[in-house]
Amino acid sequence: MQQDQLLEELYKISARIEKGERTPVTVLGKTYYIGDTKKHVLDKILQVQFNAKYYKSKSNKSNLKRRLKYINTSDARVASYLLLNSLSYIPLLHAIHWRWLNRTKTSETLSAIIETGMNNKENAFFLKSCVSAQTILMTRMQMIKMDQE
Repeated sequence: MQQDQLLEELYKISARIEKGERTPVTVLGKTYYIGDTKKHVLDKILQVQFNAKYYKSKSNKSNLKRRLKYINTSDARVASYLLLNSLSYIPLLHAIHWRWLNRTKTSETLSAIIETGMNNKENAFFLKSCVSAQTILMTRMQMIKMDQE
């Protein structure tokens, strides 16, 4: 019985992906559509989140100010990647789109878009494996730093 339900759910997911349907998100009366997130876009989102957590500037001047600015704009960057999805490959489109989102949309709107886009059942396994890979990479980098000292 449960296997039949799982197979039916997988069939629905594959049919939705094949048709290219998008998930509607309604926030404050406005509807946004989020498609199935591509692997490249998920990598970019994880990079934005990683940079927000471990941001380091090349110059030591105003490092804290730049880090705070990056953290404040990280939600707009992630929401832009989720909304644009495969269109984020177009040069300058993502750069313009996230700046527009950051200026015109509220944090509630951005949070709802991120919540819907990132809590997708199909992406959960991929995100878990990516975070594990980044953790392993950070551990190796720390070991290399310790060896060099």
